[in-house]
This record gives sequence, C-alpha cells and structure tokens, in this order.
Amino acid sequence: MALNKKIEHRVIPIKDFSSCAYCSVRRMCLPVSVDKEEINIIDDLVADRPQLKKSDYLFRSGDKFQSLYALKSGAIKTYGSTRGGREQITGFHFPGELIGLDAIGNNRHNCNAVALEKTVVCELPYKNIENISLQIPSIQQEITRLMSLEIRNDEEMLMAIGSMRAEQRVACFLFSLYRRLSLRSKEKRTFRLSMTREEIGNYLGLSLETVSRRMSSLHEDGVIDVENRLIKLKDIDRLQALCS
Repeated sequence: MALNKKIEHRVIPIKDFSSCAYCSVRRMCLPVSVDKEEINIIDDLVADRPQLKKSDYLFRSGDKFQSLYALKSGAIKTYGSTRGGREQITGFHFPGELIGLDAIGNNRHNCNAVALEKTVVCELPYKNIENISLQIPSIQQEITRLMSLEIRNDEEMLMAIGSMRAEQRVACFLFSLYRRLSLRSKEKRTFRLSMTREEIGNYLGLSLETVSRRMSSLHEDGVIDVENRLIKLKDIDRLQALCS
C-alpha cells in the first residue's frame, strides 16, 4: 500500500558539510568555473580544517612554511615585533582570504597569526598545490588573484597610515572592512568588529583614545552608528569620500 511505501532519503554525512562543495565562502577562494569533479579534487587537497579558539595561534614567526590557509569562518590577526619588542599588527584576515602567502619566498613565516574569535581554516599543503594546478590550471590563477587582493589591501592601508589624518585613517579602515566583508554577503552595512579599538589603533598607528574619538565623530556626523563593537554604515559614499 502507498502508506507503507518506504521512502528513501539521501543522508549526507555530517563531515561532508565541511567540504568545499558546501562551503559558504567557496566562491571567494575557488574559481567560479570549477565543476563537481574538480571540487572533489580540490577538497582532497585540504589536509585538515583546524578549529581555533580565541587567542589560539595558527602559526608563529619563524615556523617552517608548509601550508597556506583559507579562512572558512572567524577572523585572524597577524603581527610582528618591533625592535623594542612591541607588538605591531600587520593585518586582519576574514573568511575567503588566504593566510601565509608571505612565507612562500623564504620558507619561513615572518609573522604570528592568532585567532581573534572562534575560527575555522582549511589547511592547504603548498607542496600539493602545484600538482593540483596541473589538473586545474585556474587554481593557480585564483591563488595569484588572492595574492593580488592582499597586496592591494596592504598598499591601501600603508597609504592611509602614511599620508592621512586620523579621521581619514579610521574611515578608510571601516570602508576597507565593508568592502571585504561584502564579498561574502551582499551589502554588509552592519558588522561586528572582531578586533578591539586598541588593536585598530595599533594597526593604524593611532592611540586608543584617538580611535574612539574619531569613531564618535563619524557617529555624530551621521556617517556611522556605533554600539560597542557593532558598526552600522549609514552613509557609505561619505565614508568612501573621506578615504580620498
């Protein structure tokens, strides 16, 4: 009878949901044109998907370079040390971005990478990437594209730090976050800062007090709304204009 007919369901193992095929940010770190078979090949490249707690290190300065890491969720900061032993933040990294590119040249990591919150990364052994690239040439092109984006982000922030007033630096930082986070979800006008204001100041070459004052000014001018770490961009055009 129809009521007794057995209905078959396709059960997907829980571990499969961590694969590239089900990844919410795969379009950001994989070529759009890859087919199902190629995705399976790429998925085999991922050696591990470490889950980091806040303050856990992904790697430390001086560690031997073995893998690149694609950020699946969460946020990571990278930092080095000045001659005086002070921490100097060199970057913040978000889902869909690659970490570890700086170590390709000398086979050693030049900075420390630490999780700002609960974070998951996909570990991509570098020795295997070349072999995968022979099967899927667009992978090498995608890595080059991601490297170019990282260089662009670094150059923009260096220009901001070197030639802009404090308010411009903070505005440029927030606009950069908006642009990068919007790659994952369209028009991400509201987001939570993973880093503290002190860390933002360290990155921008400003004091904690200056960062707080500049954010308050942007809030009073109607450019942003600020509630602790929650930022809402109200006037993106004005925010962008402050960066020029």
